[in-house]
Amino acid sequence: MSINRFRAALSRRTASVLTAAMLVGGSVFAQTAFPTKPIRLVVATPAGTSPDVSARFVAERLSRDLGQPVLVDNKPGASSIIGADTVAKAPADGYTLFYGTAPAISLNPHLFTKLPYKSSDFVPIIHLVDVPFVLSVRTSSPYKSVDEVLQAAKQQPGKLTYASHGPGTPNHVAMLELLQKTGATMTHVPYKDGGILDLMSGVVDWAFVASADAIPQIKGGKLRALAVSANGRMPSLPGIPALSESFPGSQLYSWNGILAPRGTPAEVVDRLSAPLQKIAASTEFRQYLLELGLIPAGGTPAEFRSFLAKDYENWGAVVKQNNIRLD
Repeated sequence: MSINRFRAALSRRTASVLTAAMLVGGSVFAQTAFPTKPIRLVVATPAGTSPDVSARFVAERLSRDLGQPVLVDNKPGASSIIGADTVAKAPADGYTLFYGTAPAISLNPHLFTKLPYKSSDFVPIIHLVDVPFVLSVRTSSPYKSVDEVLQAAKQQPGKLTYASHGPGTPNHVAMLELLQKTGATMTHVPYKDGGILDLMSGVVDWAFVASADAIPQIKGGKLRALAVSANGRMPSLPGIPALSESFPGSQLYSWNGILAPRGTPAEVVDRLSAPLQKIAASTEFRQYLLELGLIPAGGTPAEFRSFLAKDYENWGAVVKQNNIRLD
């Protein structure tokens, strides 16, 4: 065999080997495309709570699209710190996700000097749900509007009371923002359960109540809604004004969304984002949330990132102005 014929044969053999390797490699890549095993969705609240219920709805439908189980893992406690830190320290491979909330991501970093995680430890995937607060009084309350309550508070500083889940909780911080904007003074009465029973019985005068808890009591005739702290009026309470209509900029409310550990590959985020956007836009999901007294959200990871940056600043400003610290 001549040297030229030998070289030609060697080139053909080399090409064949490379082609085979590429085919095998492509086959392996296709077989290992995300996801190849169950995904854990960590919820930092107990089973049966509003975030847990909506997370399970989403997890079931996401499982269908991905072809792998999406398992809800409740890790409540310590102001959502346990659940958030679990995800922040998990491998950034898309198999551990966080069903995040405003307290965990936007509020805690301003309240705790020794928080074991940072907001930047997470990659936003989708903003799913908004959870407004409903400014509520008992049905027999003499107050028919926010202005009436605030005027009474100004006339007798400190006499009127408001309930919350405790110092630094979202409904406490939201009330502080309102009182700051209006110059009214009231007495804070913290409760582990938010004080909704004492609100209904008249032990306390008013409170910001999470919409999922407030709406059943409003429809049942036990509470009267005066305003909602949402970005516009709520579909479930169309006749109740948004607080921002009278006090521009008053838009502190909670939310739910899915985030991944920092460093999660962009292709994994995209693989998760696409079906989640379909779920968020579905009539089924939106109707389900409205029945719970929640507001559907949705959007891209970039839109969620922009929302989080603003939300973080809004909560932080009120915390700083009131010098709230929890450690």
